[in-house]
Amino acid sequence: MHRKIKEAGLEKHKQRAPMKNPYLTSTEATTDPLVTIAIPTFNRASWLGDCILAALAQTYPHFEVVVSDNASTDATSELLRGISDPKLRVLTQKSNIGQIPNWNACLAEAKGDYVVFVSDDDRIAPSLLERCIALVKREGQVQVVVALSDVYFAAQSVTWHAPHNRKLTTGIWDGADILEEYLEDRISAAMCSMMFSTEGLRTEGGFPVDFTFASDTIAWFSLILNGRAGLVNRSCATLCVHTANLTSTLDLETRLSCLRRLVDLISEKADHCIGNTQRRRDFQLTVRRYFARYAIGALASYRRDGADLSQVIPVMWQLRRYLRHIGLNDSKKIARFVVIIALPAALTRWTRGIVRMRFLTKLSPTSEPS
Repeated sequence: MHRKIKEAGLEKHKQRAPMKNPYLTSTEATTDPLVTIAIPTFNRASWLGDCILAALAQTYPHFEVVVSDNASTDATSELLRGISDPKLRVLTQKSNIGQIPNWNACLAEAKGDYVVFVSDDDRIAPSLLERCIALVKREGQVQVVVALSDVYFAAQSVTWHAPHNRKLTTGIWDGADILEEYLEDRISAAMCSMMFSTEGLRTEGGFPVDFTFASDTIAWFSLILNGRAGLVNRSCATLCVHTANLTSTLDLETRLSCLRRLVDLISEKADHCIGNTQRRRDFQLTVRRYFARYAIGALASYRRDGADLSQVIPVMWQLRRYLRHIGLNDSKKIARFVVIIALPAALTRWTRGIVRMRFLTKLSPTSEPS
Protein backbone atom coordinates (compact mmCIF):
# COMPACT_ATOMS: atom_id res chain seq x y z
CA MET A 1 0.00 0.00 0.00
CA HIS A 2 1.30 3.39 -0.92
CA ARG A 3 1.38 5.67 2.13
CA LYS A 4 1.17 9.29 1.01
CA ILE A 5 1.78 11.86 3.71
CA LYS A 6 -1.13 14.24 3.76
CA GLU A 7 0.45 17.59 2.86
CA ALA A 8 -2.56 19.56 3.99
CA GLY A 9 -2.48 17.88 7.37
CA LEU A 10 1.22 18.52 7.82
CA GLU A 11 0.78 22.13 6.78
CA LYS A 12 -1.90 22.55 9.41
CA HIS A 13 0.53 21.44 12.09
CA LYS A 14 3.30 23.61 10.72
CA GLN A 15 1.11 26.73 11.02
CA ARG A 16 -0.42 26.02 14.43
CA ALA A 17 0.41 28.72 16.98
CA PRO A 18 2.61 27.54 19.85
CA MET A 19 0.94 26.91 23.21
CA LYS A 20 2.51 27.90 26.49
CA ASN A 21 1.68 24.51 27.96
CA PRO A 22 0.69 21.79 25.46
CA TYR A 23 -0.69 19.58 28.22
CA LEU A 24 -3.20 22.08 29.64
CA THR A 25 -5.69 22.48 26.80
CA SER A 26 -8.78 22.92 28.99
CA THR A 27 -9.81 23.59 32.56
CA GLU A 28 -10.51 19.89 33.04
CA ALA A 29 -7.11 18.96 31.69
CA THR A 30 -5.49 19.99 34.98
CA THR A 31 -7.19 17.02 36.68
CA ASP A 32 -7.38 14.60 33.75
CA PRO A 33 -4.60 12.02 33.34
CA LEU A 34 -1.86 12.81 30.86
CA VAL A 35 -1.40 10.14 28.18
CA THR A 36 1.78 9.57 26.20
CA ILE A 37 1.39 8.21 22.67
CA ALA A 38 4.76 6.59 21.98
CA ILE A 39 5.85 5.95 18.39
CA PRO A 40 9.15 4.08 18.01
CA THR A 41 10.37 4.26 14.41
CA PHE A 42 13.20 3.29 12.09
CA ASN A 43 13.42 4.02 8.36
CA ARG A 44 9.68 4.30 7.84
CA ALA A 45 9.32 7.89 6.65
CA SER A 46 6.68 6.88 4.10
CA TRP A 47 4.49 5.48 6.90
CA LEU A 48 5.37 7.71 9.82
CA GLY A 49 3.71 10.95 8.72
CA ASP A 50 0.18 9.55 8.70
CA CYS A 51 0.84 7.72 11.95
CA ILE A 52 1.78 10.97 13.71
CA LEU A 53 -1.17 12.86 12.24
CA ALA A 54 -3.55 10.17 13.49
CA ALA A 55 -1.99 10.40 16.94
CA LEU A 56 -2.30 14.20 17.03
CA ALA A 57 -5.96 13.99 16.00
CA GLN A 58 -7.16 12.62 19.36
CA THR A 59 -10.43 14.01 20.74
CA TYR A 60 -9.08 13.66 24.29
CA PRO A 61 -7.06 16.85 24.85
CA HIS A 62 -4.53 15.90 27.54
CA PHE A 63 -1.79 13.98 25.73
CA GLU A 64 1.68 14.13 24.25
CA VAL A 65 3.23 12.30 21.30
CA VAL A 66 6.77 10.98 21.69
CA VAL A 67 8.57 9.72 18.60
CA SER A 68 11.86 7.86 19.10
CA ASP A 69 13.86 7.80 15.87
CA ASN A 70 16.20 4.81 16.04
CA ALA A 71 18.97 6.43 13.96
CA SER A 72 17.02 6.30 10.69
CA THR A 73 18.96 6.79 7.48
CA ASP A 74 15.99 7.72 5.26
CA ALA A 75 13.91 10.93 5.25
CA THR A 76 12.58 10.42 8.80
CA SER A 77 14.48 13.32 10.38
CA GLU A 78 13.40 15.70 7.60
CA LEU A 79 9.79 14.60 8.04
CA LEU A 80 9.91 15.15 11.79
CA ARG A 81 11.42 18.62 11.40
CA GLY A 82 8.48 19.51 9.16
CA ILE A 83 5.86 18.80 11.83
CA SER A 84 5.55 21.64 14.31
CA ASP A 85 3.12 20.78 17.08
CA PRO A 86 3.52 21.58 20.79
CA LYS A 87 2.33 18.09 21.71
CA LEU A 88 5.09 16.40 19.71
CA ARG A 89 8.48 15.51 21.21
CA VAL A 90 11.20 13.78 19.20
CA LEU A 91 13.98 11.58 20.55
CA THR A 92 16.88 10.85 18.21
CA GLN A 93 19.04 7.85 18.99
CA LYS A 94 22.70 8.36 18.08
CA SER A 95 22.92 4.80 16.78
CA ASN A 96 20.47 1.99 16.22
CA ILE A 97 19.87 0.51 19.67
CA GLY A 98 17.53 -2.24 18.47
CA GLN A 99 13.77 -2.45 18.28
CA ILE A 100 12.95 -3.52 21.85
CA PRO A 101 15.40 -1.06 23.50
CA ASN A 102 13.81 1.69 21.37
CA TRP A 103 10.39 0.78 22.78
CA ASN A 104 11.86 0.91 26.27
CA ALA A 105 13.42 4.30 25.47
CA CYS A 106 9.91 5.58 24.71
CA LEU A 107 8.67 4.18 28.01
CA ALA A 108 11.51 5.83 29.93
CA GLU A 109 10.81 9.18 28.27
CA ALA A 110 7.02 9.10 28.72
CA LYS A 111 5.64 11.88 30.94
CA GLY A 112 2.10 10.53 30.88
CA ASP A 113 0.26 8.70 33.62
CA TYR A 114 -0.70 6.29 30.86
CA VAL A 115 1.02 5.27 27.65
CA VAL A 116 -0.08 3.93 24.27
CA PHE A 117 2.50 2.33 21.96
CA VAL A 118 1.88 2.73 18.23
CA SER A 119 4.16 1.18 15.64
CA ASP A 120 4.89 3.59 12.82
CA ASP A 121 2.88 1.51 10.34
CA ASP A 122 -0.24 1.28 12.54
CA ARG A 123 -3.01 3.83 13.02
CA ILE A 124 -5.19 4.83 15.97
CA ALA A 125 -8.69 6.27 15.75
CA PRO A 126 -9.35 9.81 17.07
CA SER A 127 -11.52 8.42 19.88
CA LEU A 128 -9.02 5.88 21.29
CA LEU A 129 -7.73 7.93 24.24
CA GLU A 130 -11.14 9.39 25.06
CA ARG A 131 -12.73 5.93 25.30
CA CYS A 132 -9.84 4.48 27.32
CA ILE A 133 -9.74 7.37 29.79
CA ALA A 134 -13.50 7.13 30.29
CA LEU A 135 -12.96 3.63 31.70
CA VAL A 136 -10.00 4.68 33.84
CA LYS A 137 -12.19 7.34 35.44
CA ARG A 138 -14.63 4.61 36.50
CA GLU A 139 -11.96 2.70 38.38
CA GLY A 140 -8.67 4.46 38.99
CA GLN A 141 -6.62 1.34 39.77
CA VAL A 142 -7.00 -0.06 36.25
CA GLN A 143 -3.56 -0.65 34.73
CA VAL A 144 -4.61 -1.78 31.25
CA VAL A 145 -7.43 -0.80 28.90
CA VAL A 146 -7.85 -2.99 25.82
CA ALA A 147 -9.74 -1.77 22.74
CA LEU A 148 -10.48 -3.80 19.63
CA SER A 149 -8.26 -3.47 16.57
CA ASP A 150 -8.94 -4.00 12.88
CA VAL A 151 -6.24 -5.60 10.72
CA TYR A 152 -5.05 -4.10 7.43
CA PHE A 153 -3.39 -6.49 4.96
CA ALA A 154 -1.13 -4.25 2.92
CA ALA A 155 -0.36 -6.71 0.13
CA GLN A 156 -4.05 -7.15 -0.67
CA SER A 157 -5.16 -3.61 0.32
CA VAL A 158 -8.01 -5.00 2.40
CA THR A 159 -9.12 -4.55 5.99
CA TRP A 160 -10.52 -7.18 8.33
CA HIS A 161 -12.87 -5.53 10.78
CA ALA A 162 -12.80 -6.76 14.37
CA PRO A 163 -16.14 -8.20 15.54
CA HIS A 164 -17.57 -7.16 18.89
CA ASN A 165 -17.02 -9.59 21.74
CA ARG A 166 -20.24 -11.39 22.60
CA LYS A 167 -19.38 -12.13 26.22
CA LEU A 168 -17.84 -8.93 27.60
CA THR A 169 -19.29 -5.48 27.04
CA THR A 170 -17.41 -2.18 27.27
CA GLY A 171 -16.49 -1.73 30.92
CA ILE A 172 -14.23 -2.93 33.73
CA TRP A 173 -13.56 -6.65 34.10
CA ASP A 174 -11.14 -9.01 35.75
CA GLY A 175 -7.98 -8.85 33.66
CA ALA A 176 -7.84 -12.63 33.33
CA ASP A 177 -11.33 -12.63 31.78
CA ILE A 178 -10.27 -10.17 29.06
CA LEU A 179 -7.04 -12.05 28.41
CA GLU A 180 -8.87 -15.37 28.18
CA GLU A 181 -11.23 -13.96 25.53
CA TYR A 182 -8.18 -12.76 23.60
CA LEU A 183 -6.53 -16.18 23.88
CA GLU A 184 -9.69 -17.82 22.59
CA ASP A 185 -9.56 -15.55 19.50
CA ARG A 186 -12.76 -13.79 20.53
CA ILE A 187 -11.08 -10.41 21.02
CA SER A 188 -8.96 -8.87 18.26
CA ALA A 189 -6.54 -6.42 19.87
CA ALA A 190 -3.05 -5.08 19.22
CA MET A 191 -0.51 -2.99 21.09
CA CYS A 192 -1.74 0.10 19.25
CA SER A 193 -5.25 -0.42 20.68
CA MET A 194 -4.16 -0.68 24.33
CA MET A 195 -3.45 1.90 27.02
CA PHE A 196 -1.17 1.04 29.95
CA SER A 197 -0.37 2.55 33.30
CA THR A 198 3.09 3.99 32.72
CA GLU A 199 4.25 3.21 36.23
CA GLY A 200 2.70 -0.25 36.10
CA LEU A 201 4.52 -1.12 32.88
CA ARG A 202 7.79 0.21 34.28
CA THR A 203 7.31 -1.86 37.45
CA GLU A 204 6.90 -4.98 35.29
CA GLY A 205 10.26 -4.17 33.69
CA GLY A 206 8.99 -2.74 30.42
CA PHE A 207 9.58 -4.85 27.33
CA PRO A 208 11.98 -7.78 27.92
CA VAL A 209 14.95 -7.48 25.57
CA ASP A 210 15.63 -11.21 25.66
CA PHE A 211 12.37 -11.81 23.76
CA THR A 212 13.20 -11.11 20.12
CA PHE A 213 9.61 -12.10 19.35
CA ALA A 214 6.45 -11.30 21.36
CA SER A 215 8.22 -8.93 23.76
CA ASP A 216 5.18 -6.64 23.66
CA THR A 217 2.86 -9.60 24.23
CA ILE A 218 4.65 -10.79 27.38
CA ALA A 219 4.54 -7.22 28.73
CA TRP A 220 0.78 -6.74 28.43
CA PHE A 221 -0.09 -10.35 29.29
CA SER A 222 1.81 -9.96 32.54
CA LEU A 223 0.37 -6.53 33.37
CA ILE A 224 -3.27 -7.39 32.73
CA LEU A 225 -3.14 -10.31 35.15
CA ASN A 226 -2.39 -7.93 38.03
CA GLY A 227 -6.07 -7.17 38.59
CA ARG A 228 -8.98 -5.35 37.00
CA ALA A 229 -8.73 -4.05 33.43
CA GLY A 230 -10.83 -2.10 30.96
CA LEU A 231 -12.34 -3.28 27.68
CA VAL A 232 -13.54 -1.00 24.88
CA ASN A 233 -15.69 -3.35 22.84
CA ARG A 234 -15.29 -1.54 19.55
CA SER A 235 -12.44 -0.97 17.13
CA CYS A 236 -10.25 2.04 17.92
CA ALA A 237 -7.11 1.19 15.91
CA THR A 238 -5.79 -0.62 12.85
CA LEU A 239 -2.85 -3.01 12.87
CA CYS A 240 -0.98 -3.16 9.56
CA VAL A 241 0.38 -6.51 8.35
CA HIS A 242 3.00 -6.52 5.62
CA THR A 243 6.21 -8.29 4.64
CA ALA A 244 8.40 -5.57 6.15
CA ASN A 245 7.15 -6.37 9.67
CA LEU A 246 9.94 -7.61 11.93
CA THR A 247 7.83 -10.68 12.72
CA SER A 248 7.90 -11.65 9.05
CA THR A 249 11.70 -11.83 9.10
CA LEU A 250 12.03 -14.10 12.14
CA ASP A 251 12.61 -17.81 11.67
CA LEU A 252 10.20 -20.44 12.91
CA GLU A 253 12.44 -21.67 15.73
CA THR A 254 12.83 -18.16 17.20
CA ARG A 255 9.10 -17.48 17.18
CA LEU A 256 8.12 -20.80 18.72
CA SER A 257 10.89 -20.63 21.32
CA CYS A 258 9.81 -17.16 22.49
CA LEU A 259 6.15 -18.12 22.61
CA ARG A 260 6.94 -21.31 24.51
CA ARG A 261 8.70 -19.23 27.14
CA LEU A 262 5.78 -16.81 27.18
CA VAL A 263 3.36 -19.66 27.92
CA ASP A 264 5.51 -20.85 30.82
CA LEU A 265 5.92 -17.36 32.28
CA ILE A 266 2.22 -16.50 32.07
CA SER A 267 1.24 -19.86 33.53
CA GLU A 268 3.62 -19.22 36.42
CA LYS A 269 2.21 -15.72 36.96
CA ALA A 270 -1.31 -17.15 37.02
CA ASP A 271 -0.23 -19.27 40.01
CA HIS A 272 0.20 -16.03 41.96
CA CYS A 273 -2.62 -13.92 40.46
CA ILE A 274 -5.59 -16.29 40.16
CA GLY A 275 -6.69 -17.55 43.55
CA ASN A 276 -9.41 -20.01 42.58
CA THR A 277 -7.75 -23.34 41.81
CA GLN A 278 -10.15 -24.50 39.09
CA ARG A 279 -10.24 -21.05 37.50
CA ARG A 280 -6.45 -20.99 37.45
CA ARG A 281 -6.18 -24.43 35.86
CA ASP A 282 -8.74 -23.54 33.20
CA PHE A 283 -6.86 -20.34 32.39
CA GLN A 284 -3.51 -22.13 32.14
CA LEU A 285 -5.06 -24.69 29.80
CA THR A 286 -6.38 -21.84 27.63
CA VAL A 287 -2.86 -20.38 27.43
CA ARG A 288 -1.43 -23.74 26.29
CA ARG A 289 -4.18 -24.20 23.72
CA TYR A 290 -3.49 -20.70 22.39
CA PHE A 291 0.17 -21.58 21.87
CA ALA A 292 -0.72 -24.94 20.30
CA ARG A 293 -2.98 -23.26 17.72
CA TYR A 294 -0.31 -20.68 16.94
CA ALA A 295 2.32 -23.42 16.55
CA ILE A 296 0.16 -25.38 14.13
CA GLY A 297 -0.45 -22.21 12.10
CA ALA A 298 3.28 -21.39 12.05
CA LEU A 299 4.15 -24.92 10.97
CA ALA A 300 1.59 -24.71 8.17
CA SER A 301 3.19 -21.47 6.98
CA TYR A 302 6.62 -23.13 7.18
CA ARG A 303 5.32 -26.01 5.08
CA ARG A 304 3.70 -23.66 2.57
CA ASP A 305 7.02 -21.90 2.11
CA GLY A 306 8.58 -25.14 0.89
CA ALA A 307 9.64 -27.12 3.97
CA ASP A 308 9.45 -30.89 3.65
CA LEU A 309 7.16 -32.89 5.89
CA SER A 310 10.30 -34.54 7.26
CA GLN A 311 11.39 -31.11 8.54
CA VAL A 312 8.03 -30.37 10.16
CA ILE A 313 7.50 -33.63 12.03
CA PRO A 314 10.54 -33.24 14.37
CA VAL A 315 9.30 -29.78 15.37
CA MET A 316 5.85 -31.17 16.11
CA TRP A 317 7.44 -33.86 18.25
CA GLN A 318 9.34 -31.23 20.25
CA LEU A 319 6.06 -29.41 20.84
CA ARG A 320 4.03 -32.50 21.76
CA ARG A 321 3.66 -31.33 25.37
CA TYR A 322 1.68 -28.35 24.13
CA LEU A 323 -0.03 -29.84 21.08
CA ARG A 324 -1.76 -32.47 23.19
CA HIS A 325 -3.87 -29.70 24.74
CA ILE A 326 -5.69 -29.02 21.46
CA GLY A 327 -9.36 -29.79 22.05
CA LEU A 328 -12.48 -30.33 19.98
CA ASN A 329 -13.24 -26.61 20.09
CA ASP A 330 -9.94 -25.95 18.33
CA SER A 331 -10.46 -28.46 15.52
CA LYS A 332 -12.31 -26.07 13.22
CA LYS A 333 -9.72 -23.33 13.73
CA ILE A 334 -6.74 -25.53 12.88
CA ALA A 335 -8.24 -27.96 10.33
CA ARG A 336 -6.96 -25.95 7.36
CA PHE A 337 -3.48 -25.75 8.86
CA VAL A 338 -3.38 -29.51 9.48
CA VAL A 339 -4.36 -30.18 5.86
CA ILE A 340 -1.63 -27.83 4.61
CA ILE A 341 0.97 -29.60 6.75
CA ALA A 342 -0.08 -33.02 5.47
CA LEU A 343 -0.42 -32.16 1.76
CA PRO A 344 2.47 -32.41 -0.73
CA ALA A 345 4.26 -29.10 -1.22
CA ALA A 346 2.99 -28.49 -4.79
CA LEU A 347 -0.60 -29.09 -3.76
CA THR A 348 -0.05 -26.91 -0.70
CA ARG A 349 0.96 -23.94 -2.86
CA TRP A 350 -2.12 -24.42 -5.04
CA THR A 351 -4.34 -24.66 -1.98
CA ARG A 352 -2.79 -21.49 -0.58
CA GLY A 353 -3.86 -19.56 -3.67
CA ILE A 354 -7.42 -20.87 -3.46
CA VAL A 355 -7.67 -20.09 0.25
CA ARG A 356 -6.33 -16.58 -0.28
CA MET A 357 -8.89 -15.90 -3.00
CA ARG A 358 -11.74 -17.10 -0.78
CA PHE A 359 -10.40 -15.06 2.13
CA LEU A 360 -10.17 -11.87 0.10
CA THR A 361 -13.76 -12.16 -1.10
CA LYS A 362 -14.85 -11.90 2.54
CA LEU A 363 -12.96 -8.67 3.12
CA SER A 364 -14.01 -5.21 2.06
CA PRO A 365 -11.43 -3.32 -0.03
CA THR A 366 -10.16 -0.04 1.35
CA SER A 367 -7.55 2.48 0.33
CA GLU A 368 -5.87 2.70 3.71
CA PRO A 369 -6.55 1.85 7.35
CA SER A 370 -8.68 4.14 9.49
